[in-house]
Amino acid sequence: MYVFKRIVTMTLMCSFSLWASQSVGKYQLAEKISDEALQSWNISVFPDGKNLPEGKGDYHSGKKLYENLCVACHGENGKGGIKLDPYRGAIDTLVKRKGDKLTGEKPKKSIGTYWQYAPLLFDYIRRAMPYQAPKSLSNDEVYALTAYLLAENGIISKKTVISKENLAKVKMPNVNGFICDNRVDTKSVPCMKNCPLPDEKSFNEGVLADETDHLKSDCLVQPNIKFSGE
Repeated sequence: MYVFKRIVTMTLMCSFSLWASQSVGKYQLAEKISDEALQSWNISVFPDGKNLPEGKGDYHSGKKLYENLCVACHGENGKGGIKLDPYRGAIDTLVKRKGDKLTGEKPKKSIGTYWQYAPLLFDYIRRAMPYQAPKSLSNDEVYALTAYLLAENGIISKKTVISKENLAKVKMPNVNGFICDNRVDTKSVPCMKNCPLPDEKSFNEGVLADETDHLKSDCLVQPNIKFSGE
């Protein structure tokens, strides 16, 4: 038995060594990735619809997909969902319920109340859903799910066929509800010994203020989009 185990172990080690020798040099640190290999990841879609792929989808196709792929996590008609951990309160739904709004003590961040641009919904679904198999949906399927969720939120008609030609023109209810955070940035110097308490005067002595005008540098620039009906 001992001899048999040694033979098996040596065989596995030889196999691994052969595989390793064949793999060395195939991928090196900082090696330039090919355009072909990059395409499956280069799928970012922008608020103005840039990089949206060919395809189309409608409410009824999206409803069937949702019932097969999404209802287990997000609930019937997008108005439910599962809790991912015991520390979270009531989770936000995909579809707004009657009375849901962003103002108040408990704002509800659904697609119908919070999301700023419709193409970003397509981008998120294609990139991250379904949870157990992200990036497995076809473009038509993502368009269909997007159409279904927009219609369920009352943003588009159930008869509307969504494609790259019209998705960016869909005006979201909260499109003007975002502002650029241009507050002064601060960086604290680490304290490792005899550190002051938060209520002591010397607590903020090591804070460095960044006076850069971030409104011109790294804040989101609002895209110039002509929405339907404007």
